[in-house]
Amino acid sequence: MILSASHHVPRRDVAEIAQSLIGDQEDVRDWVVAKATKCLSVENLQALIIICFRDIGDGEECRAWSLIGALTRMVEYLQLTIESDEADRSSFSRPYTSLHPPHGWTEAEERRRVFWCVFNLDRFCSFTTAWNTSLTSDDVNRRLPCDGITWRKEETVSTPYFGIWDKSAARIGNPIAFLPSHSTTAPATADEGGITPSEATTSPGAAASSVDMSTVGAFAYCIEATESLSRVTSYFLQQKVNTKDHNDLGSWLTRFKELDVRLVHWKMLLPKKWKVNIAQQSSRMDPNLTLAHVTHNASMILLHQPIAFPPLDWTFRTRLPSFCSLDTCQAAAIEIATITNHYLQIAEHTGPLSNQYAFCVYLAARVLLLHWRYHATDSLSSEFWALIQNLETMAKRWAGPHQLGIRENLASKYQAVLVDLHTRCVQDASFNINPSAYTTEVKHSRSVSQHLDAAPRLQGHQAVRHPAQENGGPSFAGNVSANAYYPGATPSLVNAQAGQRSGSVGSGDLGMISQMLLDAEFIDMDRVISFDDGIFGTEHESGCF
Repeated sequence: MILSASHHVPRRDVAEIAQSLIGDQEDVRDWVVAKATKCLSVENLQALIIICFRDIGDGEECRAWSLIGALTRMVEYLQLTIESDEADRSSFSRPYTSLHPPHGWTEAEERRRVFWCVFNLDRFCSFTTAWNTSLTSDDVNRRLPCDGITWRKEETVSTPYFGIWDKSAARIGNPIAFLPSHSTTAPATADEGGITPSEATTSPGAAASSVDMSTVGAFAYCIEATESLSRVTSYFLQQKVNTKDHNDLGSWLTRFKELDVRLVHWKMLLPKKWKVNIAQQSSRMDPNLTLAHVTHNASMILLHQPIAFPPLDWTFRTRLPSFCSLDTCQAAAIEIATITNHYLQIAEHTGPLSNQYAFCVYLAARVLLLHWRYHATDSLSSEFWALIQNLETMAKRWAGPHQLGIRENLASKYQAVLVDLHTRCVQDASFNINPSAYTTEVKHSRSVSQHLDAAPRLQGHQAVRHPAQENGGPSFAGNVSANAYYPGATPSLVNAQAGQRSGSVGSGDLGMISQMLLDAEFIDMDRVISFDDGIFGTEHESGCF
């Protein structure tokens, strides 16, 4: 804890003393890892979790990967993937127990939260690299964490189980309408009165399962949003699809619609108790709840991005609701910018932000750049530069108030990649941004040659876009060749999609699915969480895990 928190101490003299006591930080980090992996304990798990968050935030994600893999096995060995009362279930082969039963509900909740921290790390590693997840439905049968106030008061409560989808059951071609987000093994209670956002089915008119969510807090909703982003990656983006086969393609588009509707329902069914008056509550934004909503919007971006920017070799691209998806991506990115601007203003200036938050900001800025690059009539949104500024602020806060930490970190790397992409677009009219390359553009380790002041400064990059705006001329996107790799720059696509609703879209399943995706009810769904929704503050969490 001292190793990770020393450069965030408000008083500079205390921070310098703490760092001098630590000595060589790399040696101390390696010593902590060596000690924590010698034996299995909850305390060792907590130490490794802190090291992983530190490594990722420092821009050394590759050093965290092996630790995250180890953590996913360690929680299995300690049987933290299941509830403690399930360990006594009858079996012909009883697993070896290396951890004593919890001494009461409070310790059980502590262990539950340790597990969910490992779960979030596993999911973060997956959707930032497009790797498979390690914790699966075969391993996990856990209740969600309760709200923070209840935990601190040590008031015993019961929370719903969180269901992990079975990978084989959720493959493309299999319907996910009946795959729950909360496990069916959750004990039934007589007072179930709430509806969980994650339980919504994929049919807009279907009735959602009734699950009591009154005992969970912002951390639980952050877990749900993180899993939603992971599902978009695992069960849509990573699925192998033969785009020349109409059956395969129809199944892929059906999966797109299913995931889209589930995300919409998650937003619709958020607790009304958190819908506050923004004018009165603008100073209260819970970190976990804010991250949950930003992550939801990032999920919308990743889900709709392949539809918004389809490759030219997709012969069926004119049958896709590309303009609906493009609007969704842009709206989600703009709301991420708005939410982040407000959050950075009120959040503690000496504290770092979540690594997942930086990733969501990166996705938002990148999709705005894609929108500008491939659509000749649009200028680059001002929110792009606001998001660049947000990443710079995040990088500074990660380094600490006295800038004693390493200046080149995850947020600054995201910022540098975005600025580089913008510069290359300006300098090379033939340069194409691959929408799916967000997992490969960022280097996951620090270069030895990087200097402390290597983090890019926003002021120098704003000048790149100012001349055209000051002269009243068009942005560079206006000069993009009509044969850009993605069809946003082709004027013919506008006319092609404008007539889709009235014209025939083809025969067979693919035609019916295309028509369904172009239906006004589907297009007009409320997908994006905006700052004006006001679901950011909660009396239950007060910003604490």
